[in-house]
Amino acid sequence: MLRTSVTAAVCAAAASVLLGAGTAVLLGAGTAAAAQPAPNVVGMSEHSARAALEAQGVPYGVVNRAGTASGDCHVTEQRDRGYRTEIDMRYNHDKDEFERVETQVWRGVGLAVVCI
Repeated sequence: MLRTSVTAAVCAAAASVLLGAGTAVLLGAGTAAAAQPAPNVVGMSEHSARAALEAQGVPYGVVNRAGTASGDCHVTEQRDRGYRTEIDMRYNHDKDEFERVETQVWRGVGLAVVCI
């Protein structure tokens, strides 16, 4: 009986997180464009989401996890992590000096995962 009550409480908490995350995704959807195209994996199981992102070659990371990792885990939010700048110094033989070369590297998507 106690396990059933705890399971029901965890499911209710996860549902409220899912609804809250869904609202945040809907509200923020039109405010910023993604740096690179990525499949929408919100609502998928964590395993399926990882497989979908890997199949598309999209870098990703779990930036927030709630609940027990051994439970049933689903992605509740997905955000673009933007770009980082890599700086390289290359020697220009013609000018006899180093030149600074900046390259923008996409960091992929960050996933929020809730496990029940």
